[in-house]
Amino acid sequence: KIDTMKSASLVAIALSIPASHAFQASRAGQSAARTQREVRSNNSPSSLSLFPTENDTKKSTSYDAFSQKIHSSITAAAAAAALFAATTIPANAVSGGGLDYAGLDISNQDYSNGNYKGKDFTQVLAKATTFANSNLQGCRFYKAYLVNTNFEGADVRGVSFEDTSMDNANLKNIIASGAYFGQSLLDVKTLEGGDFTDAQVPTKTLLQVCDREDVKGTNPVTGVDTRDSLMCL
Repeated sequence: KIDTMKSASLVAIALSIPASHAFQASRAGQSAARTQREVRSNNSPSSLSLFPTENDTKKSTSYDAFSQKIHSSITAAAAAAALFAATTIPANAVSGGGLDYAGLDISNQDYSNGNYKGKDFTQVLAKATTFANSNLQGCRFYKAYLVNTNFEGADVRGVSFEDTSMDNANLKNIIASGAYFGQSLLDVKTLEGGDFTDAQVPTKTLLQVCDREDVKGTNPVTGVDTRDSLMCL
């Protein structure tokens, strides 16, 4: 009963120990294991004489008791460490540490005013979905279905939009510095007020984009002229 109470105490203490002490706890457990091996080597029954004396019997009994204490301590320490680790593992993001939104159908959903920086939207189905005013920096929309999708005012710096379907997508006032676009940029609803500084657009596509009437205005956040950002003549 006393050993059980000691084990419970060790678990309770471990849960309140800061993460910086976890390594020290591990070293302590290793040290205890070494001590147990040394005791077994020096005092184990196999090292006793062929005809045990009273002293040998006492040594054997002492070894068994001490070995049991060491074993109980190591078991309690291991349990405490496991519980401590379980309570300090951070919760995963939406992705669970994997593909984020890749391949999902998120059509007609509202992702406006959110922070999705660095998320993977590869081959996502996002028809009529809104990302208005959201932070999408560094996201990947490779081969995504973005028909009627609303990106108005979104920060899409460094985003990959290659091989996407962007029919009637709203890119008004977006910040698209360093973003990557394909031919589908020609199919969007509007580019007015967008900042496309250093954006990568295929040469033939860019020439046609510059002929659009909606390539005009100034981005309300960066103050950059839309035509200038695309280097349109």
